[in-house]
Amino acid sequence: MTGAIVEDMRAVDPVAYIRATGLRPEDSYGFLPIDVNEASSFFFLYRDRPEYAAARVGLPEATMVKDLDFGGLEFGVGQGRQVDVDVPSEAPGGRAGDLIAQAQAMQQQYAAMMPGAPQDPEAARVQQLDQLRDSGVLDAATYDAALYGVQGGHAGPNPGGVPAAPAPADAPPIAIHRLYPRLNKRSLGDQFGDFIAPYRDALGLCPEDVYGVFPRHTLTSSGGGEHGGTATAWEDYWLVYRDRPQYADGRAAWAERMDEPAGWSERLIGAMKKTRWPEAEIVPGVAGPGSTAFDEGDSVEVERDGWPRRALILREKGSDLGDELRERIDRRGYAPEDSFGLCPDFNSNGIYFAWRTR
Repeated sequence: MTGAIVEDMRAVDPVAYIRATGLRPEDSYGFLPIDVNEASSFFFLYRDRPEYAAARVGLPEATMVKDLDFGGLEFGVGQGRQVDVDVPSEAPGGRAGDLIAQAQAMQQQYAAMMPGAPQDPEAARVQQLDQLRDSGVLDAATYDAALYGVQGGHAGPNPGGVPAAPAPADAPPIAIHRLYPRLNKRSLGDQFGDFIAPYRDALGLCPEDVYGVFPRHTLTSSGGGEHGGTATAWEDYWLVYRDRPQYADGRAAWAERMDEPAGWSERLIGAMKKTRWPEAEIVPGVAGPGSTAFDEGDSVEVERDGWPRRALILREKGSDLGDELRERIDRRGYAPEDSFGLCPDFNSNGIYFAWRTR
């Protein structure tokens, strides 16, 4: 029923989910990864419509695994297939693009060895990938990246492995743009709450256009000594929103600002300019154009809450997390059209809520 708020957990990256369901940004509170890893499933929180409910049927469900550290308790993790989470700014294709290119070359090289391929082109490519994997030519990571590309990724015709939702003829594209203020230099003092307001001002960004925040590129650090180990954290954030022509100038100004942070030496600034701030990724849109205008009198409110937990040490990751998110949003009293998204802090110990106040 239109107007009901749905909590949906899926093993699909947010942009693919948006395009597969036809989600409109004015209906979206945002999305949140339920675990700190590149294969995490996501919670999606939004105002439901009948067409969304129909599209959800074909999407991959989150999977359940065992948390061996806490007595075998189950929690949702999923296989998110976020093959583009580690894309360097100077290489648009990045590591995933290289893997897919290598896999495609291997497909051509070994095509003669694969008789009886099905006639459907996509099915034929999937069969080739399966055989390359089974023969040991492709490792699991390369296979998964290549399969995701064959099935359309989040920018192709089959986001999430299902056909993209029908889009209006005048649907603007979706922009995915990096907010984080330092290239390859994470700072606990510079997180989402510090940069969403100035980014919104730089673009004149309307919250009705914002789908949410996509944490991308995980950072693994190791400690020395007897208790050394590794820890994974989000390194930066990318905002996902319905694009408008006037936003392009704002993105260019933001990139210039990020390329030349105050207080940095000329030598370091010169090194930064060799890479340049990454341009927004632009993918096909699924919603009609926005009708609201930017209001300079509005402001952005950001609050950080601790991640909901059970028994003090277990982070909520199942349906209880969705219920808790709704409860906290209800306390703040804002609607989907006012939301700038939800996102974890760098260590996924807390959650940022950002919304418009008027």
